[in-house]
Amino acid sequence: MEENLIDKVKGLKCENNYATMSKESLIERCQSQDNIFKQLIDNIKLNNSAMLCKSDIMQIYHCESNKALKILKVMFNMGYGSKIGKEYYASKQSHDAFIKDMAGKEVFI
Repeated sequence: MEENLIDKVKGLKCENNYATMSKESLIERCQSQDNIFKQLIDNIKLNNSAMLCKSDIMQIYHCESNKALKILKVMFNMGYGSKIGKEYYASKQSHDAFIKDMAGKEVFI
């Protein structure tokens, strides 16, 4: 299987061979690839993941690890989160629902 994968990679053909491309073409190609990577990095920074974990809660609420864990536990106990093993998680939708439902109320952590 590994040999088959290597053959597929060797079989990939680029529009142009990098060795024969002009300096300007190489720079343009690199810039276009950089733009693709920048978009991917921006998506990661926006945290388009499906679940929020303790580190995400720490970043959202600008708090320490202990308080983020307590927030996730409260969300879990109120039915807004999930517990997988020893870790607590909440989806973005359930977090948004939690914030909307708790608007104007005091949440004791």
